[in-house]
Amino acid sequence: MRAGEKRMLRHMLSRRTNAESNLRWKLFELLDSAYSDEDILNQDFVITGSSSSFSHLKSRLKEDILSVLLIKESSKRIAQSNRAAQFECMKKLAQAYVLIFRGAKSEGASILKTAKELAIKYELAAELLIINHLTREALYSFTTRKSLAVINSSIRNNLQVWSDILRSEELSFYVSFPQLKQELQQEGEEGFEDRMIEELKLLFEKSGTARIGFWYYMAATEFHIKYKDFNRVLELSLDFLKLVEGSPSIMSKNNIAGVNQTIGVAQMELRNFSAATYHLSISEKLFPVSGFNRLQCLQLLAFSNAALKDFDNSNISIEKALKHARINVREHAKPQWLFIKSSVEFLQGDVDLSFKTLNSEGYLMRQQDEWNLQFRLLEMMQLIAMKDEEWLEFKLDATRKFLTRHKNLDSLRTRLSIDLISNLLRKELDFSQISEKNRLLLNLCSEEAEGYEWNPMSPEIVRFDKWVLKQIPNQDTE
Repeated sequence: MRAGEKRMLRHMLSRRTNAESNLRWKLFELLDSAYSDEDILNQDFVITGSSSSFSHLKSRLKEDILSVLLIKESSKRIAQSNRAAQFECMKKLAQAYVLIFRGAKSEGASILKTAKELAIKYELAAELLIINHLTREALYSFTTRKSLAVINSSIRNNLQVWSDILRSEELSFYVSFPQLKQELQQEGEEGFEDRMIEELKLLFEKSGTARIGFWYYMAATEFHIKYKDFNRVLELSLDFLKLVEGSPSIMSKNNIAGVNQTIGVAQMELRNFSAATYHLSISEKLFPVSGFNRLQCLQLLAFSNAALKDFDNSNISIEKALKHARINVREHAKPQWLFIKSSVEFLQGDVDLSFKTLNSEGYLMRQQDEWNLQFRLLEMMQLIAMKDEEWLEFKLDATRKFLTRHKNLDSLRTRLSIDLISNLLRKELDFSQISEKNRLLLNLCSEEAEGYEWNPMSPEIVRFDKWVLKQIPNQDTE
């Protein structure tokens, strides 16, 4: 219970003068002081009768506590306005119900009207259905024949909309829980995702309900992200943003932040980094300060700004992340951010500081993922810059062995990096002596030819191809 609720309970119990209320008051004070049942029974005041009397007293106190929780205003606890509205609507509906069936029909009807306004504004179909049903059943003396016909029509419409919302929520579980999709695929449900999205789209178009639209856009954007159709993702997400920003029933900081982040990701994939940074900056400001969603958004911002060579803003994101309240909660988070910091320092030309930052934490080298591989490649670029051939040769050999064990991390881009470093070692790190074959492959990487694409969402913040091309004398680079 909150402080205000405790004050209300104490006030309510103190206003009563009978002995049992006094005992309930004393019992509450002891429970609030963390006394156990055994400790309470040893106190000065005595519960007469058997142990069942004490149980009865606790039960009555519980009823008092529940009464206070229902009476005390508490909608301000809910941060999202749509959730707060749903809570307020249900509370008013309960109040109206009690008043109407206790005879105060006029007062109940007034509260019911306010509840109905909330239900309409926030698309609370279930609540609106109950409100119209209660109006028809209990307030018939307050309605005209024409009004009754409108209510009957509204009930039928509310029922259909509510049925559509329930169906969209049912389908949404397949969006939220990937394991359900896998089960359907195992059962031979081929093409289920296409049919699910089409059904959600039809439900949305038929009802015009933003709550259904929310699940349609969620499912559709995730589907097209899966198949890397980022032009379609961008188109859908921009429509999704308009819906979220203009519909009270689904409007919240988290939803607006989430859609902006999806737009940012699509723009990054389409190499529109300025647009990506714009939308990701909005998301970063809207996500809860101490939440993991903000930490993920900061990472995307750091990547996008690095691609723009806006290292000042990349460093601002890095600084915010390293000061994040929950940076140490997940074991991989801080090591990954130190890697990002080292990458940006390298891009800024501070090789010594970058090398120091990279080797301040060895967690990523114990992993078997892309972060480990990019850690190794960045370290080898640092060693090339420092002209440390002996240590570079050792690191190159270790990386080859790592890729032999983890063939899933190998790619044409990675293979070129390994071959080119080997070529440089044979030529005493003289970039002008790079073979024509490797120059051709570098250009394929730079132009992102098929099979040589760069993934802007990956930890390849320092593009090996771009960095090497920049080191070659008389080589035109972007």
